[in-house]
Amino acid sequence: MKNSIGLGFVVGLICPLAAFLLMRYSNVQADLFPDKPAGLYVIAAAINLVGCWISYKKELDKFGNGLVLATFLGMLALVFTKNISIF
Repeated sequence: MKNSIGLGFVVGLICPLAAFLLMRYSNVQADLFPDKPAGLYVIAAAINLVGCWISYKKELDKFGNGLVLATFLGMLALVFTKNISIF
């Protein structure tokens, strides 16, 4: 696997994009998490962070940084688009 931030960022976008598509075009969110509007996005972030942990263990630090960047930007987008109250 190539150790680059760009590749890590692209791979890191896969889970949040899948969560978005599931939220938009299916009823998975309503069936699994009726009270949690961002449940699938949190699972996508957790998957990315596990992938980050594995990439750091394999000394693919730039790839892991790309995963963290994608996760961070995805969560920022979630907070700003879903109007989730932080406090």
